[in-house]
Amino acid sequence: MNSIKQGTIIYIDFDPSKGSEIKKRRPAVVISRDEYSLSSNLIIVCPITSTDKKRPYFVEIDNDALKKGSMVNAKQVYTLDFTERGGRNIEILGEVSTREFINIAQHVQMNFNFPV
Repeated sequence: MNSIKQGTIIYIDFDPSKGSEIKKRRPAVVISRDEYSLSSNLIIVCPITSTDKKRPYFVEIDNDALKKGSMVNAKQVYTLDFTERGGRNIEILGEVSTREFINIAQHVQMNFNFPV
């Protein structure tokens, strides 16, 4: 599977997980650059939840690929090797709009304080 691009919504199994990490099979949005994924076989994702709770790091998205109202959790960022995820059954669902992706990226950036 080499067609996972930035902004793609995938369905993936996050288990096994520990503590307060995201659990179970759920959608996620790919935030890594295409070049990063192609050169490393890794993708960086933010999980998507159906919670209706408004939180500072949650970004609301509206996408026909998702069955209910959804929030991207920009606080829990994961790096996954998508070539080794056969047992996790990655499924491509769709993609977020450019506007939604920019909003997600801005919220992810809130996790860091890089002097750039």
